[in-house]
Amino acid sequence: MPRSSYIRPMTILKSVFIALCAFGVFFTSTEACDGYKIKVNKIEPCDPSNQIKLTNPKVELTKDCELFVQGCAELTSGFTSCKVVYDVKKRGMIVPFKGEKDVCDEVPKVAKEKKASETFAKYKVPPHCPFNAMKLCSAKGETFDIQSYKDKFRLAAGQYSGTVTVQSNSGKSCFKFDVEFKRGK
Repeated sequence: MPRSSYIRPMTILKSVFIALCAFGVFFTSTEACDGYKIKVNKIEPCDPSNQIKLTNPKVELTKDCELFVQGCAELTSGFTSCKVVYDVKKRGMIVPFKGEKDVCDEVPKVAKEKKASETFAKYKVPPHCPFNAMKLCSAKGETFDIQSYKDKFRLAAGQYSGTVTVQSNSGKSCFKFDVEFKRGK
């Protein structure tokens, strides 16, 4: 099936934001990949008793347009239902984008993709709910190719701030953030 060259800006912004969160792009600043830079100005838990704990997360954008991932994420208690609620503002945009995703609905969809399925298997993450308490640490040198998104960087570039809340039947996690994704200095 031919791919459409038109993608709604909000879809791109949401995709980039979710990718940044998913890979923990919260504690690093690096410049590469056609001159684009990721800089984290702030990331902080809303509550120290978060159900999800991040340990030494680091992500770098390489010159080959790969995300180099390090660090650990710990889910302190398992869950059978979970929703992610996001409220993101991009500097210069009047209307923020907000949304909610059901993790138990989204994970099986993502798990159908070959690369995601391989990653789930590698880290022994089930492709569906329920999830048990677990600690996931990236292997040294783990990379994810984002070359296919390179042509969308210009549209996605900007400064983002907001909150991401993960609410499950066994606990809650919330993070406030301020992240820049831009080209040049």
